[in-house]
Amino acid sequence: MLSIFILVVSTIALIYFLAQLVKAKKQGRLMQTLRDLLIIFLAICMTAAIFYIGFRVFRVFL
Repeated sequence: MLSIFILVVSTIALIYFLAQLVKAKKQGRLMQTLRDLLIIFLAICMTAAIFYIGFRVFRVFL
C-alpha cells in the first residue's frame, strides 16, 4: 500500500516538473529544472530498488 502511495505521489511530481520544464524553457531556467527533474527520477529509481530488494529478502525468509 505504501509503495502505491509513493508511486502516485512520484508520478504527480514528475508531471508537475515536466510542466515546470516547459515553463522554465521559456524563462531561461532550463538547467535548474532539469537538475530537479533528475533528482526526482533518481529518488523514484532508488525507491523502486529498495522495494525490490526488500521483496527479495522477504521471500528468502518465508
